[in-house]
Amino acid sequence: MDFSSIFAEHRLRNRLFALISFLYAFVIYSLTVAPTNSFWDPSEYIAISHTLQIAHPPGSPFFAIFARVVSMFIPAEYVALSINMISVTASAFTIMLLYLIVVHLIEEWRGSADNMDFMDQIGLYGGGLFAALTFTVTHTQWFNAVEAEMYASSMFFTALVVWMALRWSANHDRPYSERWLILIAYMFGIGIGVHLLNLLALFFVAMIIYFKKREFTIPSFLAMAGISVAGFLAIYPVTIIHLPNVAGRIGNVTYGLIGPMTFIILIVAAVTFGIYYTHKKGYRIANMVLVAYAMIIIGYSSYALVMIRSQAEPPIDQNDPSEVQAFVNYLNRDQYGTAPLLRGNTFDNRTQSIDRSTETLFPRRHSNQPHHLDYYGNFNSDLAYLWQYQVNHMYLRYLNWNYIGREADIQDTGWFSGFSDTRHHQNPANTPYFYLPFLFGLFGILYHFKNDWKRAFSVSALFFLTGLAIIFYLNQTPFEPRERDYAYVGSFFAYAIWVGIGLTGIMELVKQFVGSNKAVSYGVMALSFAAVPFWMLHQNWESHDRSDNYVPRDYAYNLLNSVEKNAILFTNGDNDTFPLWYLQEVEGIRTDVRVVNLSLLNTEWYIKQLRDRQTHEALPLPISLTDEEIDRMTSQLELHNPQEIVIPVNKELLSTVFGTDPQQIEADPEGFGQLVSAGSVVDQTLFYQMLMATPFSLPVEELDDEVRFFLEGRSAGRDQQGNMRYYLQTQDRMILELLRQNQWLRPIYFANTVSRSGLLNLEPYFQFEGKAFRVMPIRRQAGAFGHVEPEVHADRLGQFQFNNWNSPTVYFDENVRRMLGNYRYGFTQLADAYLERNDVESAAHWLRYGEDMIPFRDIENDWTVASLYAFRYMRVDENERANNLAEFIEGRLLHELRYDMRDLDRVEIRMSNVEEDMRRARAQANTGRAQSLNRELQRLSRQRDTVIEDVSFTVSRLSILQNIYFETDRTEKAEELSIEVNIMTEGRLPIPQDIEESRQQIERFGLGI
Repeated sequence: MDFSSIFAEHRLRNRLFALISFLYAFVIYSLTVAPTNSFWDPSEYIAISHTLQIAHPPGSPFFAIFARVVSMFIPAEYVALSINMISVTASAFTIMLLYLIVVHLIEEWRGSADNMDFMDQIGLYGGGLFAALTFTVTHTQWFNAVEAEMYASSMFFTALVVWMALRWSANHDRPYSERWLILIAYMFGIGIGVHLLNLLALFFVAMIIYFKKREFTIPSFLAMAGISVAGFLAIYPVTIIHLPNVAGRIGNVTYGLIGPMTFIILIVAAVTFGIYYTHKKGYRIANMVLVAYAMIIIGYSSYALVMIRSQAEPPIDQNDPSEVQAFVNYLNRDQYGTAPLLRGNTFDNRTQSIDRSTETLFPRRHSNQPHHLDYYGNFNSDLAYLWQYQVNHMYLRYLNWNYIGREADIQDTGWFSGFSDTRHHQNPANTPYFYLPFLFGLFGILYHFKNDWKRAFSVSALFFLTGLAIIFYLNQTPFEPRERDYAYVGSFFAYAIWVGIGLTGIMELVKQFVGSNKAVSYGVMALSFAAVPFWMLHQNWESHDRSDNYVPRDYAYNLLNSVEKNAILFTNGDNDTFPLWYLQEVEGIRTDVRVVNLSLLNTEWYIKQLRDRQTHEALPLPISLTDEEIDRMTSQLELHNPQEIVIPVNKELLSTVFGTDPQQIEADPEGFGQLVSAGSVVDQTLFYQMLMATPFSLPVEELDDEVRFFLEGRSAGRDQQGNMRYYLQTQDRMILELLRQNQWLRPIYFANTVSRSGLLNLEPYFQFEGKAFRVMPIRRQAGAFGHVEPEVHADRLGQFQFNNWNSPTVYFDENVRRMLGNYRYGFTQLADAYLERNDVESAAHWLRYGEDMIPFRDIENDWTVASLYAFRYMRVDENERANNLAEFIEGRLLHELRYDMRDLDRVEIRMSNVEEDMRRARAQANTGRAQSLNRELQRLSRQRDTVIEDVSFTVSRLSILQNIYFETDRTEKAEELSIEVNIMTEGRLPIPQDIEESRQQIERFGLGI
């Protein structure tokens, strides 16, 4: 077979390189894909997809349907992997389409590849492969590709639409080429059922059609833009939001003559008739528009799944969109509130609050939350906030992550090129690219506009609308709970097109200088691929390889197995709830536990579901409130008068119920009425709790007769007289409701990730069990982690799973590292409990076990836990382990201290310069300039205080390590550390000089031996 003749045609060569692009991405993503669920939304999407339940708004029903088909015959332990592989496969196809898109765009101005010379063909295929291989290993694309998130699938539909538009462009003058446009409309419809971001590609499609069919004039271009906007609005919000809304209200308007289904049938009938009529009359464009609209509606119909499945009342039924109005609210994401876009109130720098008296255009600083207000004060205007935070920090930083380099995986860290120093050089996510991908992209932009400004302008529309336009629309507030780069992957995709075209332009320059010299051409090509995509692959592999990471699943397993049978478990929010849902719904583990998400407990629909619905074996929760009371509680904020809360403990009821078989209770519930109160009847709510009752770990007679605690509430600021005001969130009131109505029958737990403000000052009644605090009706001496019963806590920890947690090759991101510290506290608390009993051997065992399962790494979120761990080793006479760990920590702390002192010097120098500028401005009577500099000085002062606090904290931890050296007879080592710290801090924060000072310091820390 003559292979040279086979690949003589562009069509076959192009398919080969497209296949290579696909396989390259597919292999990389398959080797690094998460083997099970991941933190955040993927756990929820796996759970709701496999069982066709309702995800958080606005949902992703087409993704759910497709994932259900993929996973329905897969064993439960591999369901998560099978759904993760959807993202892998979709992302690999995205890479293949990117290659084809770049090739199409280059052919737009160079003509057919079959008519190109050898050098131009190298530039053509090389540019396409360069873009594809580079984008494959960019941070955001790789992150999305290896977990069950809809952004990978959404990106695939965006790439598919772009490619189809270019295919239409290449065949626009052929008969029936409009079929490509109809197919694009259908892809838009299906894409809506994955994520609305796909719709933003509509403007790219419109510009491709315009530039191919019309000569550019300003009036015609503006007309195209207007039609595009009208088309976009016709889809969103008119079709997606307003049509269902009208369907829900049409019955009231027509006095019941037309119901929602009749209205939908009429709409479908009208579109169908319009298609028939325009076809019959030969109105070609109108017919195409109606057919395209019909295709969008057909694709959008996947959202019927949401209402249909919600009406079945599944365990996960977010927002309960079973009725039309609830469905519209679901699509609108009403649960999350709205941000002003064109007009609204904004922050006033003079009053340091939101000015409610006037509305401004394009308000950016709109949130009235106290921590947001503090942050807004750092900016002189909305424009400054827009540029410095929303554009620079929340978009350009992410763009630079992908094409210049990333400094670290720590929240809010910046981009890093590799040409400067950084304290994070040991962080696995410290991935410098030395500007090379970014420079290729810049050159590609210039080269593209030079040769084909029309298509370059179209790509620019895609780049800006999937990037900066989203920034303007979202109007983000500060302090996002996690990085949001995944939302702008479409923009990064567009930039990758220019990265590939940049290499094509460089190859053209090579051709101009050396002619058709193959050796030089191949050399430049090889050097470019080695310096960009292959270097990025090397840099990013470690921080994107999830192949052996089972932490999210193990976390869920451990938390669920920390609680007693039939427990009610309060979790903090999405990140510690979704993994539990996955384990319960997919793997069927601990379905007797009712997980209560405190964040959702502020919504009326969730409270009603908890009150009314059984999930698996877990019966409804003890909530006595009516629908009207729940609606009133969740719709208004009431002030709270700080007071003592008293909840009685009916020991007679507890003793009887705990000692009675549930079948007997079920047979004769009324026999327990007198135990509740004289002449009382056991209602359904109490009956359910009696069936789910689980005894405590100590006899009932040892319990208190009542639970009494002081509840101050959350701060609501001061009134006009300067008095502090307090309020309770709905979740706080519901916790109190559950505690009262449960009558201590059913175990109630807080996950130990719940914020302190959500614990309601119940800590004296907490019993620490594994990863959760059980609320016990007995007040005991307890620290921040509650009371520890060693046998109970040890039993829970002994059941935990730690799959690959001690593997040095498994990458843990910041979120996981923070969680590991939480686990280590569990081991140290158990060791302390054993030490209180003088059981040193057991204390040492659990400390060793904890470190063996979760060893300390070069990168940790908080070295305090590690320092205290080493200190406890010393207390249990594990001196070798204590010293080894102390020396390991010491190097890291000194590294941090060195950089903190540099930061402190820089801030103080900057403050000195600002003070001088401010004096000069005042001398010149430049009041505005002086006020601006004064705000800058206050910001720097706060920054300095933060750095000083960090330095002080680091020195304190070093003092603990120094004490270990002293107490284990390593005096010389301790003295060396003292000298080094004093030199670094220039004597500003010295540590003890001898063992006596060291012991006094340890006493002040509350760590006395």
